[in-house]
Amino acid sequence: MYTWLYLALIPIVGGLIGWSTNWIAVKLLFRPYNPIRIPGTPFAIQGVIPKRRRDLAATVGRVVEEELLSIDDLVAYLDVKDISDRLVEAVGVGVYDAVMIKMPVIVPYSIKTFIAEKMADVVAERMPGFVELLVDELTAAARREVKIGQLIEARLNSFPLEMLEQVAFQVASRELRAITLLGGVIGFLIGLIQVVVYYVLFRTGMLVI
Repeated sequence: MYTWLYLALIPIVGGLIGWSTNWIAVKLLFRPYNPIRIPGTPFAIQGVIPKRRRDLAATVGRVVEEELLSIDDLVAYLDVKDISDRLVEAVGVGVYDAVMIKMPVIVPYSIKTFIAEKMADVVAERMPGFVELLVDELTAAARREVKIGQLIEARLNSFPLEMLEQVAFQVASRELRAITLLGGVIGFLIGLIQVVVYYVLFRTGMLVI
């Protein structure tokens, strides 16, 4: 009787072992954050991501810059014409108001208005070319000075591990739970196979209880 009870427990114990080992494996992706030395040995225990954090950050930064997002991509997203139109309007209004305020009070209002409108028209005529030139200069400077990969790498390296872990588990919570559950299912099935093998050996007389 005790033997059959033991056999019945094998799949349950196997399921618990499979579930717990996968749960521990998932936790070990991040924990422990800092290396824990094993006394008397040169080895230390540390989460995979904290241990390889700098390598991962460098790889992610390089891939993003080379394959996903470059300075030219960022510039392409800018609507230069819309920016130019808004800038022309804003500068034109500013020039008009400045002329109207700065002109001496002895100057007739009609002359003030004429001068202010003419200066605003000059701005509207010349500003688009200036904006285009400015965008080209800024783009060239950004290509020389801004390294998107290095920026991403630095941000990832400075990002708190606790928050990184929370984000990872929030994004992949369903998949991580599935991995843990799958470990339990596989452990249960392995235990069940052991019971079946045990039963077959017993029925064929190759094993005596």
